[in-house]
Amino acid sequence: MTVGVSSDPVPSYDELVSENVALRAENEQLRATVTRFEALVESLVARNAELEVKVADLEARLAQNSENSSKPPSSDPPYAKPVPRSLRGRSGRRPGRPDGQPGTWLSQVAEPHHTVVHEPGPCRRCGADLAAAPVAGVVKRQVFDLPEPVVEVTEHRLVARRCRCGTVTGAAAPAGVTAPVQYGPRVAATCVYLHQEQFLSGSRTAGAMDDLFGVGLMASTVTGFSSRCATMVAPVGALIGDRVAAAGAGHFDETGFRTAGACHWLHSASCSDAVFLTVHRRRGKAATDAAGVLPRFTGVAMHDAWAPYDTYGQAVHALCAAHVLRELIAVTETAAGRTAARTKKVANQAIEALLDLKKHADAARERGAQRIDPRLVERPLRYLAAAARVGVQATATRTGALQKKHHALFTRLRDRLTDYTRWVHDLRLPFDNNPAERTIRMPKLRIKVSGSLRTLTGAEQFAAIRTYTATAVRNGVGAFTAILAAMRGGPWQPNWT
Repeated sequence: MTVGVSSDPVPSYDELVSENVALRAENEQLRATVTRFEALVESLVARNAELEVKVADLEARLAQNSENSSKPPSSDPPYAKPVPRSLRGRSGRRPGRPDGQPGTWLSQVAEPHHTVVHEPGPCRRCGADLAAAPVAGVVKRQVFDLPEPVVEVTEHRLVARRCRCGTVTGAAAPAGVTAPVQYGPRVAATCVYLHQEQFLSGSRTAGAMDDLFGVGLMASTVTGFSSRCATMVAPVGALIGDRVAAAGAGHFDETGFRTAGACHWLHSASCSDAVFLTVHRRRGKAATDAAGVLPRFTGVAMHDAWAPYDTYGQAVHALCAAHVLRELIAVTETAAGRTAARTKKVANQAIEALLDLKKHADAARERGAQRIDPRLVERPLRYLAAAARVGVQATATRTGALQKKHHALFTRLRDRLTDYTRWVHDLRLPFDNNPAERTIRMPKLRIKVSGSLRTLTGAEQFAAIRTYTATAVRNGVGAFTAILAAMRGGPWQPNWT
C-alpha cells in the first residue's frame, strides 16, 4: 500500500517562532481590549448608578406638592392637583353645625327704617270696594338692602367778628379741616380699606369709588391716603411689637414678598391677640434683629426650624409638627435605592406616632384637661424616637441629594425631638405653626394679586397698616372701623392692661 505524502511545505523553526510571536502580540492586544471594555463597563455602571440617583432626586422634586412639602396649594399645577387627604382622621361628628350650637339666620327687626303699606284691591268674591273695610290681618315681610349711596358735603364757615376794641377774632377750624376743599375721613378710610385690605390697585380703588359713590379720585390720592394711615398707626404698631415680645408664647414665620423688582421678605411675629409684620431685604437674622421682637422674646417661640431662629438662645423653641409631618410623607413617596423599603417603614412609623400623639392632645383639650395622661403618650413618644434613630441609620450612606435630605430630616427629628413634641407636654401650644402662617396668608395674596409692590416704602406702609388691622380684628374690632378711627385722627388703641 502506498502512503501519500503531503505536498505542503513544512514550516521552518524560524517561521513557527515568528508566528508564535505574532499570536502572542495579538493575544496581548485582545487582553488590553478586554481590560478597556471592563473598565468602560465599570464606569458605565457607576455612571448609571449616579444617574439613577439624579433621576430619583428629580422625580422627588417633581412629586413635591402642598400635601408633602411646605409648598402652598396655589403652586400645585392644575393638571396634577393632589387628591385631598386629611391627616386628622375621622372625628365622629356629622357634617354641618354641631348639635347644641346656635345657628344664625336673617331675622326681622322690631323697628324698620321704612314701612310701606300695601292695600288689597276689590273683594275677590263679590268685587266690592274694601277701602273702609276692617283690617283682618297683616303679613310683615322685610327686605334688607343698602341705601342709595350719596356723598354729603359739609361746609364749615369760620366766622370772624370784630370787637369794639377793633380786634378781629376768627373761629378755629375743626380738627382735620385744613383746606378749602378736601375729602372727609370716611372717604379716605374707604379708599384705604379697598386698597390695603381688599388688595385693589390704586387705579381700581379710584374706579370703585367713582362707580359706587360718584367720587372722582386719582390713584395718587388713594396712595396718599394709605401713606397718611400708615403714619397715623405707627405708634400703635410699636405697642403691638412690644405686646408680642412680652408674650408667653409666640409664632414666627417669613415668606417671600417681591418688592421694587427684587425679592424681599415679609416677617411675621404674633401671639394670641397681636400681629406684628415687617418687610426686609433679607430673610435671616439681620431682618429678625431689625424687626426687634425676637431679640427681646423670652417665651416659647414656635417656628419651622429655619436656622436663624435658633440663634436666639434666650427663647424656648418649639418646632412645627405639621412641617415635619409633611416631610415624612414626602419620604414615604420618594425614598429610593436599596434602603428605600426600610426608610419608608420608619417614616410611616414616625407619622403614625405623631398622629397618635395629636389625637391624645386634641382629646385632652376637648375634655378641658390641663395635661395628657403620661401613660397614653409614653408608647408613641418611644416609637417616634426609635423611628428617628433608625431613619438616621437607614439613610447613613447619603447617596445623592435626596438621601442626604432624608438623612438631614431624621437627624433633625432625632436631635430636636423635645422641640418637636413640646406641645405634647404643654397643651397651651398648638400642634402646628398655623397661627403664624395665617398672618402671612393675606399679605401673600396681595403679592399674587399685584405681582409686586413697586417701592419698599409702599411695602412698609402695607405692613404697618396690616399690623394695625389684623391686631384690631383679633381684639374684636372690624378692620374698617379701625381704619376709620385712624383717618379721623384717633387710631384704635388696644386695651392691654
